[in-house]
Amino acid sequence: MSSVLPRLAMVTMSVATLLIGGATAALADGARFVPEATGAGWDGAVATVTFQEVDVALESAVTTISVQVTADVDATCERGASTIHPHRSATALDVRDHPISDDGVVEGVAAVPLAVAGLKVPGYTCVTTRVSLIATLEDFWTGATLTHPG
Repeated sequence: MSSVLPRLAMVTMSVATLLIGGATAALADGARFVPEATGAGWDGAVATVTFQEVDVALESAVTTISVQVTADVDATCERGASTIHPHRSATALDVRDHPISDDGVVEGVAAVPLAVAGLKVPGYTCVTTRVSLIATLEDFWTGATLTHPG
């Protein structure tokens, strides 16, 4: 919970600044995330998302990007003749400022702590059978978005 509060404060400040700045502060024309330069992976504890945004033209040297990752996981758990198939999911969010290069490119890596509870059943031997990741990127200042299956 303690790590959520600073992130929430950052998001609130970014949104407030966006609203105060008006339409000229946001929605940089032409800025977009590059799907081919986006990747997502998960090691069971941390989701890692790499991304690139191009044609970013803002007055500041940084832009604020949120990375939301959802892991959807299936498992098979066995104990003798008994078999169960738990299905669980979890979502985590990371919001950070990223530098804009002189040529209008933002490259970043987000390491988002992401734990999916309920995949281990007491008394059963469990094996993960399927993992699906969805990473959703949003630049608060340019308005660029991308949803990427991992």
